[in-house]
Amino acid sequence: MSLILDLIFPKKCYGCHQEGQYFCSNCLDKLNNIPIKPLVGSKLESCLSLFKYKSIIKSALLDLKYGFVSDLADELANICVNRIKKDYPSLLKYWLDNNFILIPIPLHQHRYNWRGFNQAQILGENIAAKLGLKYSDQFFYRTLNTSAQAKLKDKTNRLSNVANAFVLNPDNIENLPKNIILFDDVTTTQATLNSAVTAFNSSHENHHYWGLTVAG
Repeated sequence: MSLILDLIFPKKCYGCHQEGQYFCSNCLDKLNNIPIKPLVGSKLESCLSLFKYKSIIKSALLDLKYGFVSDLADELANICVNRIKKDYPSLLKYWLDNNFILIPIPLHQHRYNWRGFNQAQILGENIAAKLGLKYSDQFFYRTLNTSAQAKLKDKTNRLSNVANAFVLNPDNIENLPKNIILFDDVTTTQATLNSAVTAFNSSHENHHYWGLTVAG
């Protein structure tokens, strides 16, 4: 079926429109790294956004989330995995050596029902598997059907929008991991990621929380 669809609707690079794949090597080479920066006043140990939220990455993420181009997920995951292995091997080793578990940011059930999937789950599970990281989406869930963060331009509104938006799954409280990578597709202010850390009670000593996103 996928071969038939590729013939009818061939994949085209988001940058140069060359047929064959969504991201050709030449266009990927033009994407700049975002350095890992210390986070002031954040509950995260740090956050790694792999690409800037613009150009071909922004177009692809929007198509995945709102255009339902689901076959984008595998290619997006692959370029994320390749970027981590190539540019952040020491960080990957730290995550693996310390048994970090990758946990995607959940959607509210209403939004999940409307969209039919959670892009953070699809991408996160794919990325974790390719990197050899542990993965779970069973530790917490979203109780507030918040507005889309991208539609809120003011940082204060973004913070209040996702405050107390998440709660732990009571069935898994006793099994909470100490080292967590919270994964989302996009972050700008880290408001959603920090709200998620709050749900995991970051006051516990020796607990470590990293943020990982496709773009920022």
